[in-house]
Amino acid sequence: MTTLAHFLEVVFLHPALFAFGDSFYQPFTLGWHLKRADITTAYALFAPTGRFKPGATNNTGSGYWTNAPTAGETVYLTKKKMTSISAYELYEFHTTQKGTAIHPGQAFNLDYSVTQSLPLTKDMHTLLQVGLAGYGMWQTSDNSGPGITPTLPGHYRTNALGGAVNILLPARKANLGVSLLKEFASSNTVQGYSLQITGGIRFGRQ
Repeated sequence: MTTLAHFLEVVFLHPALFAFGDSFYQPFTLGWHLKRADITTAYALFAPTGRFKPGATNNTGSGYWTNAPTAGETVYLTKKKMTSISAYELYEFHTTQKGTAIHPGQAFNLDYSVTQSLPLTKDMHTLLQVGLAGYGMWQTSDNSGPGITPTLPGHYRTNALGGAVNILLPARKANLGVSLLKEFASSNTVQGYSLQITGGIRFGRQ
């Protein structure tokens, strides 16, 4: 078991073993609640806060900024909103990488799920949500810059499919979830399993 003392020892005495990656911000969001659907649109950005040095093997960041318009949709198939289909789209516009003058190509990301919510308490204050989840990532334009051949290694792509389980606490406006997905049909990128743990708390009135 990792203790707090051991964690602090790693951070302060062995800083090479601990580093932050790039960070994600979403300063602008619009949302609409319809009778049988929820829709959002937003502007997000990835900041190059992770460590990056050209040619290094221990980089934790990308070395470039990413502007990312996003959209999300949830459609409820039942009146009580217990069965739903959701999708989330994000498009990446990258800037030039620091220190290399390489400009990475644009990319499109799609996350999707089909879920069923089951009440764990009679008052509906705790719900178990289970279902199928997946994602796809596709590079849509060429890399460019010094020493770059656009057709080599080619555009990357990957797909993933698996299961998701979430605990929803509507009265407390909170949720906690986990999903395990297996990647397939990947090209010019790594392929494996993706374990995602998420949580959220919503503030303000709906």
